[in-house]
Amino acid sequence: MRKTLAVFITAVGVLGLVLAPGAHADDPAKLGSFSSPFREDAFKRPGTAGCVARPDGTFDCLPAAASSVGLPTGKVLYWNALEGTEDIQLNTVVEAGDRILNDHGRVLGIDFANPAGSTWTEPSPGDGGANPSGNTISDVGAPSDPAINDGALFCSDQVILSNGKVLAAGGTDYYEDPKIADGVGVSELEGLKNTRIYDPVTNTWAQSGAMNYGRWYPSLVTLPNGNLVVAGGVTKLLKPVYTDAHDMPNSGGNVRNTETYDTAAGTWTDNGAGGQKSLPLFPRLHLLPDGHVYFDAAGQAFNPAGEDYMELFWNNASSYDPTSKTWTDLGIPGFGIPDLTQVGFRGSTFSVALPLAPPYDSESFLSAGGVLFPTPGSYLPVASSRINTVKIGSDGKESLTTTPTGSMTQARWYSTAVVLPDETVAAFSGASADDVDLPGLGMAIKQAELFTPDGKGGGTWTPLATAHQDRTYHNTAILLPTGQVLVAGHAPIPNSYTKQMTLPGFENNFRDASLELFNPPYLSRGDRPVIRGLGDRSLSYGGAVTIPTPDAASIKKVVLVRNPAITHLVDGDQRTVELSITSTDGGNVKVSVPANKAVLPPGPYMLFIDKGSDKGLIPSVAAQVFVGAPAPTYLRAESASAPTPAVLGARQSRPDTVAAASGAQLPATGPVSWPAAVGLAMLLVALPLRRVGSRVAARPHGRI
Repeated sequence: MRKTLAVFITAVGVLGLVLAPGAHADDPAKLGSFSSPFREDAFKRPGTAGCVARPDGTFDCLPAAASSVGLPTGKVLYWNALEGTEDIQLNTVVEAGDRILNDHGRVLGIDFANPAGSTWTEPSPGDGGANPSGNTISDVGAPSDPAINDGALFCSDQVILSNGKVLAAGGTDYYEDPKIADGVGVSELEGLKNTRIYDPVTNTWAQSGAMNYGRWYPSLVTLPNGNLVVAGGVTKLLKPVYTDAHDMPNSGGNVRNTETYDTAAGTWTDNGAGGQKSLPLFPRLHLLPDGHVYFDAAGQAFNPAGEDYMELFWNNASSYDPTSKTWTDLGIPGFGIPDLTQVGFRGSTFSVALPLAPPYDSESFLSAGGVLFPTPGSYLPVASSRINTVKIGSDGKESLTTTPTGSMTQARWYSTAVVLPDETVAAFSGASADDVDLPGLGMAIKQAELFTPDGKGGGTWTPLATAHQDRTYHNTAILLPTGQVLVAGHAPIPNSYTKQMTLPGFENNFRDASLELFNPPYLSRGDRPVIRGLGDRSLSYGGAVTIPTPDAASIKKVVLVRNPAITHLVDGDQRTVELSITSTDGGNVKVSVPANKAVLPPGPYMLFIDKGSDKGLIPSVAAQVFVGAPAPTYLRAESASAPTPAVLGARQSRPDTVAAASGAQLPATGPVSWPAAVGLAMLLVALPLRRVGSRVAARPHGRI
């Protein structure tokens, strides 16, 4: 009877949506589209997590893309988060120290014509290779524990070095402290000092110099000279009390000390007393055009642990000078604005640098959604959106202003934003509530949305297409050289810190190893411009670049986009830089590269040319280049525009992946009429009825 009633209500609900005035088939030129989900080993392992049982009854699951890096080779490196949570029997807090495993990674080669035919390889070693023999008693009091989970990549941060290799700093050592019995105790997550470097040519990880402090949830930023600065993170998450002189000053809080990594020597140096600052976990840091590192008054709101007794200072945006090794407060963002959702610290939100344009004397940062204030935070997210701008005066002084923008279409916790090459910003995934406070008790948000700047310092958010999968905690989204976005991830904390199970009517609480391609609206606006090839993939500071293209006369903008490397909404090196166009004659576009290394720190960038149209800018497929550094040999041999598929490089109005793989979506625009409202209400009633009748609450996999 229950099943029959659910089917009837579902049918009426769908009819209500169909009859709603304004309902229409999706227009990809306005909303974009998503490919069907695809994942590794799709026909040999069931469900989205791809779990198979080991002989001992535990589960081996495919990794989810909780951290993603767009390699200059055209492939994608990603790794898992919270690997092994499927093996929790009763309670995560009690069992995690002995059951969670080191996270494994993959290198993905996308087949854009047939994503299901993409290829996956595992790096060597698969988990990055930190602490392969396990930890002995550590210098902060950690007991000896098994080697299975002493070197997790989970909660490290990563950047792409100027030579195209990937550096990951920090990570997680899991153990029980105190340990009551085998597999039972009080779990602890300790930050690692390890630094590991991935080589995309050999597909191998190697160890580099260790940091001076163990860091769980740190943030990295590349400096103008190619060195790195690390800030934030915590050494012991749940019990940050230290008895040794080295770590004692950080008791009761996060790591105050910042450190600088010398890329030539492979060593870290403490920046001294002036470089110390209380920062949230995964502080949202960015490089300013004057070479300073900007803290955007945002980070992870991790409750009920990860607090710091100096949290009130997180409401201040601030700037770190790597030369003097000192911090300067820039003020509280939004102070004086009557809307309290605009003021001060924003937790569990993205912070992205909007495109830098000549004369490169100011930089703006968009953040939206997330929860308000430091601990205890607001639990429920907001929809408000703001732009913080740092202006650099002729005297070198920095000033901060905050501009409210139009609100997001939905309040979102933990949404990932991607700055697109047409200079709009797309936001993906997230949840309706804080999934760290109360895991599994929110609703996944699958509809994407788009921020369009208004040219006056603000902008508006509008709906985009709807993805297929629930992607809440540990989701990622990265821009690809094709102009598409790879949307992936979802490795949730077990429900309410017990074990993994999905409660009826709530979001999927199981890992998702699938990926989806999002095709932005500009892929359906008309023929795309084409880069015919670059003579040199190495761009020099202050130099000129000639870009051969038959579309020269219609090119309106040329942008360099730093190759992405994101985890936990953080990509400290993310930036899009407009280049000055000096000529569009003779089948070539000529541009100048800024001489300021702080505008373009050395390393890999995707070069896009944007053609004008009456519907908006239309980007090309990108050419992979390196700025301020020699291009690797694998790029020097390339004569085409980029190591990307020809299917998207052709002069076509719509990529094959859209025509072949996009799924139909529900209407995303227009007013909600009474049939639609009734339909939605009935669907909401039907959903839990259907789930109660059919869902098994503790299966370690789902369905695609």
